[in-house]
Amino acid sequence: MSNVDIEIGHEVDRKIRTKGITKRAISDKTGMPYSTLNSKLKGYRSFNINEILAIAEVLEEPPAALLPEPFKSPALAGKEVD
Repeated sequence: MSNVDIEIGHEVDRKIRTKGITKRAISDKTGMPYSTLNSKLKGYRSFNINEILAIAEVLEEPPAALLPEPFKSPALAGKEVD
């Protein structure tokens, strides 16, 4: 378990709670097993980019909204990059 995994897991979990969507709904809509989602939210396992994109789609958020501040890039936030 790395600090990065923990930070990303906590940020994704915070965003899910903020949106008022259950973890079960995220699991069902992304096809990710519920136990796997929980492990990733706790930082025991890493999210891959496809999982971040799928969760962002369910939450109707840009993918960067699911990442802690140090990991956000203008490209992921949907902003133009010079």
